[in-house]
Amino acid sequence: MTVVQWTEAMSVGVEALDNDHKRLIHMINGLHYSDAGFIELFNALLDYTNSHFEREETHLETIGYPGLASHRTQHDAFADKVSAMLKEYRENGFADTDQRVADFLWTWLKGHILIEDQKYAAWSKARHTL
Repeated sequence: MTVVQWTEAMSVGVEALDNDHKRLIHMINGLHYSDAGFIELFNALLDYTNSHFEREETHLETIGYPGLASHRTQHDAFADKVSAMLKEYRENGFADTDQRVADFLWTWLKGHILIEDQKYAAWSKARHTL
């Protein structure tokens, strides 16, 4: 399984949100289908992700970020995709060698933090609103 490490390039300049991102990375690194508690771990990851999305969207609203609607849409699409994957897992299970969930989570998280979140970080920094 791929393991991702936090780097300063992922920082959005807001300690609480950076800490959320670090925690999400740690949680995803800990997901393994073969663990007896996979469903519980996966649900905990989803709950934490939803809490993070709320914190991030509140921050974006507070700073007046003009891309908030698009950012929120991406969060919603992520939640829908992950819910569908969880439903599939509950109905059919996944082989230990199936990397769809991990691949999706890493691809999305890295892309979201390194591209989308960096947009609001740059916008905020340019306006000195961090």
